[in-house]
Amino acid sequence: MNEKADLKLISLGVAIWIGAATTGLLRSWWICLALPLLFLIGKRFGQIFLVAALVGAVNLGLHEIALSHNALRSFVDTHSEVHVVAQVHSDPRRGDAKVVGSTIRAPSTTFLATTIRVDGGKLRLPIRISTHQNVQFSPGTVISFSSILFSTRERTVAALAVTRGAITVLHGPGVMGEITGKIRSAFRNQVARLNGDGPRLIPGLVLGDTSLESSQFISDMRRVGLTHLTAVSGENFVIISAFILWFLQWLIRKLRIRLLLTGCVLICFIFLVRPTPSVLRASVMTAVLLLARGRGERGSALPSLGLAISLLILIDPFQAIDPGFALSVGATAGILLLSPHLKSRLPDVLAIPISATIVCTPIIFALSGQFSLISIPANVLVSPVVAPITIFGFIAALIAPILPSISYIIVIALLPFAGWISFIAHHLSALPIINLPSSFMGAAIALLLLYILFKRLWLIAFLLAAVIGGFFFYQAWSWPDSQWRIVNCDVGQGDGEVINLGEGEAIVIDTGPDPALMDSCLRSLHISTIALLVITHNHADHYGGLSGAIHGRKVGQVWRAARQGDRFSLDAPIGHVSIDVLWPKDPNASFEALPGDGSAINNTSISLVIDIAGIQFFTAGDVEPPAQQAILESGLVHPVDIMKVSHHGSAYQYLPLLDALKPSVAFISVGKGNTYGHPAPSTLQALRTRGIKTFRTDVDGALEYDADRSIHTHHRGLISIG
Repeated sequence: MNEKADLKLISLGVAIWIGAATTGLLRSWWICLALPLLFLIGKRFGQIFLVAALVGAVNLGLHEIALSHNALRSFVDTHSEVHVVAQVHSDPRRGDAKVVGSTIRAPSTTFLATTIRVDGGKLRLPIRISTHQNVQFSPGTVISFSSILFSTRERTVAALAVTRGAITVLHGPGVMGEITGKIRSAFRNQVARLNGDGPRLIPGLVLGDTSLESSQFISDMRRVGLTHLTAVSGENFVIISAFILWFLQWLIRKLRIRLLLTGCVLICFIFLVRPTPSVLRASVMTAVLLLARGRGERGSALPSLGLAISLLILIDPFQAIDPGFALSVGATAGILLLSPHLKSRLPDVLAIPISATIVCTPIIFALSGQFSLISIPANVLVSPVVAPITIFGFIAALIAPILPSISYIIVIALLPFAGWISFIAHHLSALPIINLPSSFMGAAIALLLLYILFKRLWLIAFLLAAVIGGFFFYQAWSWPDSQWRIVNCDVGQGDGEVINLGEGEAIVIDTGPDPALMDSCLRSLHISTIALLVITHNHADHYGGLSGAIHGRKVGQVWRAARQGDRFSLDAPIGHVSIDVLWPKDPNASFEALPGDGSAINNTSISLVIDIAGIQFFTAGDVEPPAQQAILESGLVHPVDIMKVSHHGSAYQYLPLLDALKPSVAFISVGKGNTYGHPAPSTLQALRTRGIKTFRTDVDGALEYDADRSIHTHHRGLISIG
């Protein structure tokens, strides 16, 4: 192919992508109708580009119309039960229990399916099924169930079906489904016998089975830029194909035959790891790389990449608005364009992942507004062990149903490699990342970086890296301040306060709703020991993150119940610390319930005044006016320096207590965009009229109060002095 033909194929793919993405991101399929007007401008190549964009836009628009205007809509949001017969298309995945307000919602299992019949009528549409049953179905299984259909924000399905009653299996997934299901089940059971995040990564890395991976581990992997290793990605396909090509060279001389056989094996591998959109795009991108290997020319692979983009989006236009698709394309382009240059200086095992990471990093920056300088080093550190896990794990999985003992021995041999990845993820995730206030700025910086790299402006690139690196280390050193005494963690709609005792030891009051957020906060504060853990009351937004708080830490005393008059004191490295319990006087006392979530339990919240080497801090969980009045009438209240406003700044505040406390600073722990209206305008006004400096986690992020009584806020990685 000549360069002009190559450029056209790449441009067509990009144009189709742009057209579909524009329609999808604007959520207005009718935008495609305006594109023909642009056809009147530009030269012939520009017109062809616009036609291709129109094709992409129309394709996605038609898919959106089909999902939003169909016979199923008459059953959606009617709250009436319908009988559904459907074919399963993805492995059921058991979610984590979710905190909703003060309660924990039981975990549910979700999976994708295509309807066959709905209330007796034939209808084929994609749906997502949610059930509280812990079910295991292989893709291809036909099931029958009663459900209530709801509308959903998920763009690729027509409705969410919440099951009612038992799910009946009408017939199995077929021969291929049975075989792959047995392989996956046997391998999963082998690994489930082992403890730790390392071994439980292996099924995800080899077969895309992430059912054993903890949410905390997935969060750590995402933070250090290793999320592509938690499940099957294009890198795994490349490794498997490279291994098969290497193995076949001893049996078959002709390269084209070896490539054909490798392609056949990869097709079988697709069924084994499940033909999800992410797997299909990974396989197509691998096919592009195989083509490049067969032709022996880098240039021939680039138009093939453009053709692959076109085919994938024409088949599934929703890929155009999937961040994973952009990352997959970026990784493939990086391997094609950069790895040949890096291979002259680095071995393949390092050149391939580094080249993919270099291109993907600006994309991640643009999509999330986050930039991590540890992403590339982390990928470099784990790269040598990815190939052994993938290859030998693949062999262990294949023989697991017939030679379980040998399979188990192979898994045991892979533990040091998997443990290394777990070690890197756990330790590097404690390092901070750079966050920008919005993804728009991230996108602008990403484009600037790409332009600098494209133009080879190495001096500017070096200076920019120095500035970013300097900011990175400034952030790492500036948060927390060495003199921090109190931090209100940003845990969403919940509470989580940390009192510094010095030398990695702290008092923790409540743990928020999310284990990952609480663990992340404590790690950023370098807390390894919790001398005292206080759970103020039995609401999930105050104890849901408990597992994250105690993860990898020593814990001394735990208070879940306390009485007025109880006291805790110790001499810490930062000075003398004492805690006085102001409430509850009687845990069984009852008050008139106010409107809202869990009012009766709120008024049993443990309420404390803490003296932290001379700093007076008041915190009282979610107590409401009746209990607040009783606290004031106890005679134990005195002025403090800082307070945590009760119940996330709700309207239910007893202002005479606020007047008696006379804080100069108030922290409000509250989730962004919460549905409760917290903090209430009346509460904010009451604080403002009293001249109390008020900071809130939904606006300012984590909040820090220092020994010199200064306040630092840590919002989206940007540190400011209050």
